[in-house]
Amino acid sequence: MSYIKIFSIFLAISSSLAFLFEFIFPISYLPITFPYEGLMNYLGVAGLYMEAVFLGLVAVVLSNKVRSLLPLGIALLVSPSLNLIHNYSLSPYWSFIEIVLALLGIASLIEVTIKSNRRSLLFLPTLAMVTLTTYAGIDTIFLHGDLAICYSFIFIASLLGVIIYAIIYNKIISKRAMMSYIAAIPGLFVFLPLYFLVINNRFLEIIMNMVIPSAFGIALYNPYNLPILLLALSVSIYTILLLAIKGNGYAGLGYFIIITTAFQAITGFHLLLYLLAPFIGFSIQNYREIGNERTIMDDLKKLVQRLSLNT
Repeated sequence: MSYIKIFSIFLAISSSLAFLFEFIFPISYLPITFPYEGLMNYLGVAGLYMEAVFLGLVAVVLSNKVRSLLPLGIALLVSPSLNLIHNYSLSPYWSFIEIVLALLGIASLIEVTIKSNRRSLLFLPTLAMVTLTTYAGIDTIFLHGDLAICYSFIFIASLLGVIIYAIIYNKIISKRAMMSYIAAIPGLFVFLPLYFLVINNRFLEIIMNMVIPSAFGIALYNPYNLPILLLALSVSIYTILLLAIKGNGYAGLGYFIIITTAFQAITGFHLLLYLLAPFIGFSIQNYREIGNERTIMDDLKKLVQRLSLNT
């Protein structure tokens, strides 16, 4: 078993635990109790640290294919030790490092795209989403602005590309494909019950208008978009499971990391993880397509040759 596969398994476990913490933490302020809340909080915090470590390890391993991931992976691995430096986040040098890492992250998005085949073009809306949320975070921290756009529709645009990719991956219609479409149905019911609750209960809709943006970071400038967002989240979990069952768990894992971290950057990079995870997640999402068949780089070289011959 390869290192990337081993690290990805632990990354999937830790990112699921980290998301559990992100979802439970805002609920803990409400007068709501549920079984084993304390245990799940401990597991969630552990998952958050483990996600940073295994995401860094995956980035280092993937750097043999995507060179610009190496500094991102190293930065994540050393980030827990930064707490030993008093008030490091207030230093202007740290601001400079954040901007450099953001630029390297955007470079990794471009690099992994041109090194992948044409199917990866379906991930361009996701690339745009990651770039936009990164800019939103930089705008908040350094320019003290607020990029007031409808992030839920940006998420839906990204999701549509991933859905098409999941359908055409491997085979659209085959015995395994049909079994995958059916086996992934439980993923719909992760957020679908919340959808039916909020459309029938205005009080719960108000509560979830605070909880869901806190958990995902998706700012709802129109609170009536919440049911649409919950439907999109349900479909996204279904699509992630569908990809895993159809044989591309890397794409599912990468997209899960993106949707659980990318929007957290909108209000600033509270953790270095929220700055770097979407970039690394995008490379994981494209892992099966890197260097597979004819790449976009080959198409660009051919286009340049044709243009040079014509001139």
